[in-house]
Amino acid sequence: MTAATLLPAALTGRLLQDAAWGVSHRVEKRAVDPAALLTSDTVRRMLDSSLLKWPYFTLLKHGEVPTVSSYTTKRDVIGHKVAGFADLRAVERHMAGGASLKLNQVGDWHRPTRDIARQLEDSLPVAVNSYVFWTPEESRGMLPHRDAAHVLVVQLEGRKEWHLYAEPDQVGASAGLDVDAARPTHVFTLEPGDVLYLPHGWPHDAVARGGDSFHLTFTLTEPTPEDLVDALLRRFLDDEHNLVHHFQTRPLAARAGEVRSALAEQARTLDADRWARTALETMREAIG
Repeated sequence: MTAATLLPAALTGRLLQDAAWGVSHRVEKRAVDPAALLTSDTVRRMLDSSLLKWPYFTLLKHGEVPTVSSYTTKRDVIGHKVAGFADLRAVERHMAGGASLKLNQVGDWHRPTRDIARQLEDSLPVAVNSYVFWTPEESRGMLPHRDAAHVLVVQLEGRKEWHLYAEPDQVGASAGLDVDAARPTHVFTLEPGDVLYLPHGWPHDAVARGGDSFHLTFTLTEPTPEDLVDALLRRFLDDEHNLVHHFQTRPLAARAGEVRSALAEQARTLDADRWARTALETMREAIG
């Protein structure tokens, strides 16, 4: 099954490439087949028997992270005792007490998720990361917060009630917990197969209702001004070989003047598309 089958292009077009992008949230009901993606049973088996290690998984309870040693153990790996593997029974005890299991960079170890991430990157100028949240009934893993990215959520199992806090003075460019959660602007529940889009920086939280909730999240991060400056520097270092590798032949004042002139020329002449591509390549390499 291809990524386009798992997350059809018509769906991503409606969610990510129309007037809603960056402006308002969207919910598509029963838009995907959750059985074609990751299941909680698969995750349980992986935690019990695979080589998946911390920090590919962690636990969260109302924003607090338990001590890693309280839910990990050592295993024999080719005759060596290696720490950081999941202690499934300990993970289940934490979850019974209300902790959510968070799986990080899911695309690194789950091919269908990775295929969807690549599909999204082929369609949009973003770097995509992927997470799974498995939350016990009436619990939340994270406090109300903003992500410094657009967010795409696919509900796989159970029901989760979402609260958005999208007043203009609460939406922001950076991630943060400084959210006034007294008056949500939107409240709705996702069920298996539903897909949610949240614009960059929209504050939110979510609570599992009527049983455990299991959902897949993609963060879609556009290059920030800092990313673009880093990309300019990367091009500068690639293109100004003589200055970079023989700077010691210039007096400091002359060196500073040459660097300033070269950077100004690089910024003036660097093609905007090439500049953006460099930033995206660097961001995507960092994710892996």
